[in-house]
Amino acid sequence: MYQHSFDTTILRSYDIRGIFGKTLSKNDAFMLGFFYGITVKKNNPTKVNPLVIIGMDGRISSPILEENLNAGLEESGCEIYRIGLGPTPMLYFASHYYKADGAIQVTGSHNPKDYNGFKMVLNQNSFFGEDIKKLGELSIKGYPQTYKGFSKHITINDQYIDRIIEPIKTINDRLINKTIVWDCGNGATGPSIEIITKKIVGYADSSPDSIAIYYDDRETTYRELINGANQYSHWFLDNGLQKGDVVALLMENRPEFLMAWIGIAQVGGTTALINTNLTGHPLNHSLSISGASKVILGKELLENFETTNDSIKSSFQVWIEGGNNNSEYIDLNESLKKLSMTMPNIDYDVTNQDVALYIYTSGTTGDPKAATITHRRLRLMLMGFVSAVLPKKTDRVYNVLPLYHSAGGIIAVGLALTTGASLVLKRKFSVNDFWSDVNKYNVTIFQYIGELCRYLLNAPEHKFEKNHNLRIATGNGLRPDIWDDFKNRFKIKKILEFYGATEGNISLINYDGKSGAIGRVPSYLKSMLNIEIVKFDVEKEEPLRDENGFCIPCENGEVGEAIGEIQIDAAGFDGYVDKQATQKKILRNVFAKDDQWFRSGDLLSRDKDGYFYFIDRIGDTYRWKGENVATSEVSHAFQGFSNIEEVNVYGVDLPGNDGRAGMVAIVTKTDIDLENLYNHLKNCLPSYAMPVILRVQKEIEITGTFKHKKVDLVKEGYNPQDVSDPLFFIDNKNRNYINLDTNLYEKIINKDIKL
Repeated sequence: MYQHSFDTTILRSYDIRGIFGKTLSKNDAFMLGFFYGITVKKNNPTKVNPLVIIGMDGRISSPILEENLNAGLEESGCEIYRIGLGPTPMLYFASHYYKADGAIQVTGSHNPKDYNGFKMVLNQNSFFGEDIKKLGELSIKGYPQTYKGFSKHITINDQYIDRIIEPIKTINDRLINKTIVWDCGNGATGPSIEIITKKIVGYADSSPDSIAIYYDDRETTYRELINGANQYSHWFLDNGLQKGDVVALLMENRPEFLMAWIGIAQVGGTTALINTNLTGHPLNHSLSISGASKVILGKELLENFETTNDSIKSSFQVWIEGGNNNSEYIDLNESLKKLSMTMPNIDYDVTNQDVALYIYTSGTTGDPKAATITHRRLRLMLMGFVSAVLPKKTDRVYNVLPLYHSAGGIIAVGLALTTGASLVLKRKFSVNDFWSDVNKYNVTIFQYIGELCRYLLNAPEHKFEKNHNLRIATGNGLRPDIWDDFKNRFKIKKILEFYGATEGNISLINYDGKSGAIGRVPSYLKSMLNIEIVKFDVEKEEPLRDENGFCIPCENGEVGEAIGEIQIDAAGFDGYVDKQATQKKILRNVFAKDDQWFRSGDLLSRDKDGYFYFIDRIGDTYRWKGENVATSEVSHAFQGFSNIEEVNVYGVDLPGNDGRAGMVAIVTKTDIDLENLYNHLKNCLPSYAMPVILRVQKEIEITGTFKHKKVDLVKEGYNPQDVSDPLFFIDNKNRNYINLDTNLYEKIINKDIKL
C-alpha cells in the first residue's frame, strides 16, 4: 500500500510547486505519479493501461523528478509516453495529438531556479483547484493496490513544429523580406527552436542554389555546403569514430573548414579548431590537449605541422585536405569523393550537453587553453547576434577573421548561414583589398575586430570608402579613441559593438550605438542579469574582499573586474578541457557563501546610465608609483600625435622603483620629434602614466585574432645589447626622451636612476 503526505505548501491552486530538496523531493514525484495515475484509471475505468504523456523543462532537478514521476505512473498501471525536454505547450499539443487520458509537465514555470513542480491535464482538461485537493486527500488516505504499467520515449517535435508553422505556409507571400522572431526566455525550447530553424530557415532545402559562401572567385551554394558537411559526417563514422570523439582541424579559411566541423558536429563528434599560426611547442600543446586521434590538415599548413615533435606525429593519423603530395599522409579529398552526400542515419541522440567544438584562447599569457563549446552554447552563439543585427536573406557578411575563433567562425557564420544570407569569406585581412571587396561582393555587414578598424583608418583614402552599401559593422574591440572617426570617415550607418568571451557567461551588446560603450544594463534590469563589476587589486591580480571575506561591488565610474554569476539553469560556464584552468576562472564566495562567478579577466567600468566600458585586460594594467595605469589610456594618448601608426603598451620592471614602468613599442611613418612627443603626452596623461621607455619597431606582432603580443616584449625587456630596435628613456628634467644606450642601461640596473 502506498500512502503519502505532501508538504502543504506545494499543493497550490493551479499546480504543484515547491523548492527542490526542501519542500519538494524525488519521493514526492514518485507518489504524485502513482496517485495521479490511480486518478486517471478511475476516470477511465474501461482502459487497462490508460495513456499518460510526461515532459520536462530544462531545470537541473527536472530529469530526476521526471524519472521518479514515470516510475510512480508505471506502478499505477499507466502507459506512459515520455517526450523529454520541451516547452509546456508541446506537452499540451502531445496530449491532444495522441488523445491521451492524462499529461504532466515537470516545470518550475517562471519561478526561481531552486523551484520545480508539475502542471497536469486530465482527459484533455486542466487539472487544478479541487482536483489537486482531492489528489492530496487520496495520497493521505492511501491506496492498497499496484498495477503493471510501461513506458517508452517518443519524439513529438516534428509534429508540434509543423502545427506551429502551418499558418505561415498560407501567408508566405506576406513574409517576403520579413523577420520572424521568437523569444525562448529561460524555457526549454532549445530542441524546438532547432527544428524551427531547420524548417523555416532550411535554405539548403528551400533555396538550395542560393549562394552560401563567396570565397575568392568560388561560389558555394547551400546545397553544396550541406552535401559537403554530410560527406564529413560519413567520413567520421566510416573511420570508426564515435559520439564524443575528437578530430583536430588545422586549416586556413575556406568553405571546407565549415563543412568539416558542421559535418562532424551533426553526428556527435567534437572538432578542435587549431590556430593556424602555431608552430613548435604551442602547436604541440594545442594538439596534445585536444584528445584527438586524427587531424584534418590543410595542405598549406603542412610545414607548420612538420615543426611538431615526433610524439605528436606518431600519435595522429593525418588527413590532407586540398591535395596531397606527401605519401606519409592520407589524401582526404580522394576519400570524400567516395562518400554519400546524404545525412547518415545514427541510432543515438546528439544533445545540448554534448561538446561540438573546442576553441582555443589566443595564448597571449601562456599556452593556449581549449574552451568547451557545447551544442547549447554553439546554438546560442550562432543565433545570439541575429536578433541584434537582423540580417536579411539578401545580406552579404564580410568575414576576414579566422574561422578557428568564435568571432569569425561562429558569430559571422551565424549571421549569414542561419538566415539564408551569404558569407563573403577571405583567407586573411588586407587593407588594400577591403574596400574593393566591399564593392565587388556588394557587402552589407562587416564583422570586425577593433584593430582592423584602426588599420583602415591609418590607410590612405580609397575611392570606394564612402561609396558602398555597408549598413552595419558589428564586432568587438572598437576603442573610444577611433570610434567616431571610423564611423564618420567611412559613412557607417550603424555600429553594433558587443562584449563577451568564447568560454564566458557574460554578454553585452551596444544596441543604441553610444560611442565607446560595449553595452548597457539599465538600473531596473540590473538585478535580473548576471553581470557585476567588483573592486580589483592590480598588484595581486585578484578582487578585493571586505572584512567578511566578500567581494566589493564597484560604484558608477569605478574600474573593476567584470564577473558573471554561474547559474546552472541559465548563464552557465562550460570551462576548458583543462579542469585546473576551469577552476582558476571560477570565483567563489563572492557575495554569499558558496556562490560561484565566472572571472572575465577584463577591467570594466559602468556609468550612471548603465553603459559599460572596456578598460583593459587584467595583466595589461600595471601599477606605477602607487597608481593603476591602464594600457588603453596610454595608447589613446598616442593617437593624437602625428605619424604614429601603432602602439603596444606594457609594464616592465625598473630596479629600485615602485611597481612597473610603462614601456611602449611604437610603429611610425617617419622619424619622431621626441621632444614634441614628450610634451604631447605630458598634456594628455597624468605624470604616473607617462611612458618611461620607448621602443621603435618596424611592425608590431599580433596574434591570429589581431591581439597585440606583449609577453615576449616584456621578456625581451630594454637591454640595448639584446634589443636591436631603437630604445629611448624618459628625461623629465629636459622634457624629452633620450637614447637608451648601454651606459644608461647600466645606471638603471644599478639603481642609480630613480624616477
